[in-house]
Amino acid sequence: MTPLQSTSEIVQFFLENDITQPEVEDKKLEITYGIRLIEKSKSRFDERNQLAEQISKEWSRGNEELAWGSYVTLGGIVRRWDITSDGSIVCYRKTFVDFVYYSVELLSKEEIDSITETKNKEIEEKEQREKIRDILTPVLIQKMYPFAKLESGELEMKYGVHLHQIKRDEHRFMQYKPGYGNSWVVGKSLNWGSSCGWDITYDGKIACCRIGYDDYVNFEIEILSEKQIEEYKAKCSQ
Repeated sequence: MTPLQSTSEIVQFFLENDITQPEVEDKKLEITYGIRLIEKSKSRFDERNQLAEQISKEWSRGNEELAWGSYVTLGGIVRRWDITSDGSIVCYRKTFVDFVYYSVELLSKEEIDSITETKNKEIEEKEQREKIRDILTPVLIQKMYPFAKLESGELEMKYGVHLHQIKRDEHRFMQYKPGYGNSWVVGKSLNWGSSCGWDITYDGKIACCRIGYDDYVNFEIEILSEKQIEEYKAKCSQ
């Protein structure tokens, strides 16, 4: 799609489309439409009229109420977005008591290309980590990979990953632990003793191992390049 290029196009876009918050966070506006929203303020109340007086601008929807949740009217769904007539400021009703105000910035082609490249790299890494998560789930979790075997180089040479230890401590001191604030594959209490218990975060970035009753280890899951894998093979062959 051709990026927006004028004030009238920007105004029309926000009046005719109901952009979701995930789309904003996912850089869709920058990549697809060539505009960036810069957060100016938040409020628990609809302050469009007060803001209009301060900046001497008019809102395109006037006093029309903005939508929240599944709110609808007899005339149809009420839009969540409003924009000033000059296309410089937009208002988004996030929830019943959350109004977010953004300034609008047009991006150059170079900026759009840079953001697109960064986003594509993020998507590629996400896909790689999801693949690694699915590979390590049976290896670590289901087969209860022995902690002492981490130095063997098997994970590096066979699966192209290295578990970089970042913390070893009692359960209460661990930053990453299944069932506490992170999304885990299993999300339950881990085994310990003769068989190590493992879990992996859904994003494929962190692994947790329970060695003893109160002996936990956190790892960063590093994805190795072909060169690094070959280096491990040469090292282990020696």
